[in-house]
Amino acid sequence: MKFQILDPTHPFFKPLWRRILCVVLPLAWSGVEYSNGATGWAMVFVVAGLYAGYELLFMYDHTMKKAAAKAVAERARIAAEAERSDAD
Repeated sequence: MKFQILDPTHPFFKPLWRRILCVVLPLAWSGVEYSNGATGWAMVFVVAGLYAGYELLFMYDHTMKKAAAKAVAERARIAAEAERSDAD
């Protein structure tokens, strides 16, 4: 099982505005931290915002297609098992 910090397949992230907000808020907060002199925390929030941007904006379509293909394969496997058990 792959360790995942952010799950783009969760229904919460379906609307685009939520995905954008989840990217913009950490980046904006990094500006607040930097202006207060907390460079370390600013960098943490920049990295979090960039990671969210990569997962939720750049790779979102690819991830959703991959999840849909996995769901179809799982349904086909279950149907084949059901058909095999009915034949027995």
